[in-house]
Amino acid sequence: MTGFKMDPAEKQQILREIQQFVWEQTGEEIGVIATQVYFDFFQEKLAAHYYNKGIEDAKKIWEGQNARLEEEWYALEIPVK
Repeated sequence: MTGFKMDPAEKQQILREIQQFVWEQTGEEIGVIATQVYFDFFQEKLAAHYYNKGIEDAKKIWEGQNARLEEEWYALEIPVK
């Protein structure tokens, strides 16, 4: 996914969490470069999927609200005699 910008403080926190996770799972201590490689890999593989899911969810919400608004518009019509 291109153009994705992350707050540097948030990214540093995630990098620390990756290091902690690898340590807890394997007992291996990884350095900054390896941690960045893991981060880049998962960002490349997962970011677009999560982004697209968010867009899909937002679209469903918007469509539901739009349908309700359309019903309200029709309810405002005055019958012609």
